[in-house]
Amino acid sequence: MSKIWLAVCAATLVLGGCSGVQVSQDYDPATNFKSMHAYRWESDTQEKTGDLRIDNPLRDTRIRAAVARQLSDKGFVQTEDGNATFLVRYQFTLRQKIESDGAGGGIGFGVGSYGRHGGVAIGTGNNIREYDEGTLTIDIVDAASQTLLWRGIGTQRYREYNDPEKTSRDINTLVEKILVQFPPRT
Repeated sequence: MSKIWLAVCAATLVLGGCSGVQVSQDYDPATNFKSMHAYRWESDTQEKTGDLRIDNPLRDTRIRAAVARQLSDKGFVQTEDGNATFLVRYQFTLRQKIESDGAGGGIGFGVGSYGRHGGVAIGTGNNIREYDEGTLTIDIVDAASQTLLWRGIGTQRYREYNDPEKTSRDINTLVEKILVQFPPRT
């Protein structure tokens, strides 16, 4: 029994550790990313969308702090003066998705007591759920020409927590997985 319990606990930890973040990047291969050293934010906040889940100043602060931390760890310096070689902007969006487990079915047979009554049951169905998917897009833009140089996108199932630490952890993980691709290895 203890080996089974240990296996169940291990599987739970492994699956619980999977964040389900899907990331991608695109960039201009002609860009000399090694010459980039300092950045500033393109705007003070993300444009308002009318969705209170997105237009949350606390979410904005968390995303900006996570981006700043990741870029600092890579040796980039944030500046507010004209010495920025690139600008950073982000966009967080939500869209409703539907998922299905596919069609299923089953047949059952039964016999009553003393063989007097019997029955057949046929069942079909599928399990359909709606959920929100959050997408965070981080852009790196040339400060002089305003040209997009790099774009990283991360998508995951959107979750709302009652605990700000869990919200921060989700945002930090999402930003980290996106920016692990920046600068691209050319």
